[in-house]
Amino acid sequence: MIEYVAIAIIGVAISTELLLIVFMLTNFKDHSNTIEVFPSVAILVAARDEAENIADCLDSLLALDYPDDKLQIWVGDDASSDATWQIINKYAKKYSIIKGFQITTSITKGNGKANVLAQLANASKSDWIFITDADIQVPKLWVKNMLAATENREVALVTGTSLVSGNGVLANIQRLDWLYATAMLKVISDIGTPVTTMGNNMAIKRSVYEEVGGFENLPFSVTEDLELFKKVKKNYDTLNLFSSEVLNISAPQKSVVELLIQRKRWMRGAFELPFQLLGILLVQAFYMPAIIILILINPLFGVGLWTMKWVLKFIFSSISAKKLKEKVSLFDSFATELFAMYFSLASVVYYLWPRKVYWKGRAY
Repeated sequence: MIEYVAIAIIGVAISTELLLIVFMLTNFKDHSNTIEVFPSVAILVAARDEAENIADCLDSLLALDYPDDKLQIWVGDDASSDATWQIINKYAKKYSIIKGFQITTSITKGNGKANVLAQLANASKSDWIFITDADIQVPKLWVKNMLAATENREVALVTGTSLVSGNGVLANIQRLDWLYATAMLKVISDIGTPVTTMGNNMAIKRSVYEEVGGFENLPFSVTEDLELFKKVKKNYDTLNLFSSEVLNISAPQKSVVELLIQRKRWMRGAFELPFQLLGILLVQAFYMPAIIILILINPLFGVGLWTMKWVLKFIFSSISAKKLKEKVSLFDSFATELFAMYFSLASVVYYLWPRKVYWKGRAY
């Protein structure tokens, strides 16, 4: 009986990969456009203990191709214990376009990042609010291409694409994991059911942000970007973009323990997702235990199905990477799949373990 259940789960997982490939090839919506009007933009960055990354982030934002008189960069230091504030302050003194703030009070329901973003949004004035993270580097045309996609469309929120980049096997595994996840979000969005945004690569109309009450009006969540998306999606259209021109690069988690802590926070938010995406995530979560069980019962058959699933996932990832002008290594793909067999199980155990979610030195 257990063998047939495992085969059924694996069959659904393989079918899902096939559908993702078909939709990516036949239903991909390219929202690229040219921008003719340049609205004012405020880029918000929340930083906590990011001394290692914040300078690279600010340098990339300063290199943006956008009219200086229409752009401001607002950076909030969230009680960092390292040199983050000193670096922010140094940049703010040197570049008038950068506004640095030390956040010492709270106006939101517990989420530190949401609190910083809420206060920066209230302090800034602009037609559009862009949000990214302190460990992100943005491409030169990020703002222009995010806004260009909204030309001639009534769109209130735009989501770009983000990938991890770094040295070593663990960083490459995270890169492929992010590629698969963001490509899947793009497919789901293009079939007409966008389900979330990304807090390190998003833009929202200020009028809509204020209409929904901003971050201070959201219920507590460790995934504040999803909560904001859900508010906006009730009454407005959103876009998911998938191109190299809106591809933000994130620093990787440095260890498996840090990665587990990150995924526990993400998994908490995942259970708030619509059933379309949650169903796919649950299939992926149960796939690994199912394939391990099947390999133990019938090694040849189990390995055969595992290979089929991996090849299809590699094809989908390769197609998706090409649209971002990136490449997928066969070795990295294989290593990622092997790692996933252990990490997915460890993530479930860690998620169920009666321990709080830890994020930037705070427990939630």
